[in-house]
Amino acid sequence: MRRLAPLLFAGFALSACASKQDAPAAVSVHNDTVPEGDASLSLELLYEAKGDRKVELILKMQVSGINETEKLVGEVYINGFNVEDGSTRWDGFVPPRQPQTFRVTLGIPEGSDSAKATVSLSRSLDSAVLMREELEFTVDAEGVISGPQ
Repeated sequence: MRRLAPLLFAGFALSACASKQDAPAAVSVHNDTVPEGDASLSLELLYEAKGDRKVELILKMQVSGINETEKLVGEVYINGFNVEDGSTRWDGFVPPRQPQTFRVTLGIPEGSDSAKATVSLSRSLDSAVLMREELEFTVDAEGVISGPQ
């Protein structure tokens, strides 16, 4: 029995690693740095398929330097999606050394095979658009969503 224990442990460890590798990876669809007042704002927009007709949109914001951004507004406009988790609106500041992340999980309802989402980030003060990205997603027969590459 003592001889089987290491083999059983190795088998469990390998299966655990395999399931982590099979997890879908987030896909980056927009990566940019924009001037925002006295700050330099790095933006990365990603999406991650969450299985069962769901996708999570992720907007990562980070300031380089020592200046905070003005108040910003992030919005997601949807066509053909249902909101599954989170909110389609974020507002706030991006302070130095305190990255901010805006997340929302969307689902394509049964009977539909595609949907669109537009992610926008603008300044609250004057509504100047810092980023706007329109994304189209499709769902396959197994319920897995795919989008732009």
